[in-house]
Amino acid sequence: MTQAHPVRSNTRIDIMIPAAPKDLSVLPHTIEGARRNVRHPIGTVAVVAPDDPDIRALCKKYKCAFFDEAAVVPIAKNKIDYSVNGVDRSGWIFQQLIKFSGNIVCSEEHYLVIDADTVFIRPNTFKENGKTVFHYADEYHLPYFIAYEKLLGEKPLSPKSFCTHYMLFEKTKVDRLKKTIEERFRMPWYDAILQHVDRTHTSGFADYETYGNFVLSHYPGQTVMKYWHNRSLTRSVLNKTIQTDMQKLAAKYNTVSFHSWNK
Repeated sequence: MTQAHPVRSNTRIDIMIPAAPKDLSVLPHTIEGARRNVRHPIGTVAVVAPDDPDIRALCKKYKCAFFDEAAVVPIAKNKIDYSVNGVDRSGWIFQQLIKFSGNIVCSEEHYLVIDADTVFIRPNTFKENGKTVFHYADEYHLPYFIAYEKLLGEKPLSPKSFCTHYMLFEKTKVDRLKKTIEERFRMPWYDAILQHVDRTHTSGFADYETYGNFVLSHYPGQTVMKYWHNRSLTRSVLNKTIQTDMQKLAAKYNTVSFHSWNK
């Protein structure tokens, strides 16, 4: 069923896209889709990534700000010891720490994080009547909720998952989240997160799940929940999808994701 397009929001935002060289084929579409369909006044579109010449060139071409990820997160990626059954997950958890570091990258109070493999194909706003719009997904991964309870000492309130590949953050609320974690464990927020990742799972912590549930708990009545309407497609059909299928997909979906594992 076709949904009515949202009206434009007056809330000015920055956009932050954590990326890696494996995302180069999708990233131009992620950037252009956000500029076309995120209906807010947009300040900076910032790409946070390893210092890679191809990513730097892409940022220059698409008029994005490039930030070396090593200068954004307070801990070096090679100092993170997180592997499960021989699978190195340090880069995965490092990207989650990037999303909590928007104060380094963004000048606006509000910043929309978009995963580099996800393309907005239909207009969306993330503020309605002063409230933050959170989208929710079908996934329910128990270790994410266990990690939240360990970190915050409270049960997550949402029965839905916030892992939608994008989320609107507010610096003030992220700062309060990090300070709450630091006061609870008397250590830097990133060390506390790394200590409480469920290391028996390849996915033992979720940034979106943690922030979303923190806002629900500590800022009651300030959110609106909406279904995400996402479609995951293989990267093998990326070009065909972009060229011929977007209008048809946009009748049903907000976003299309081209995950690197979905070849």
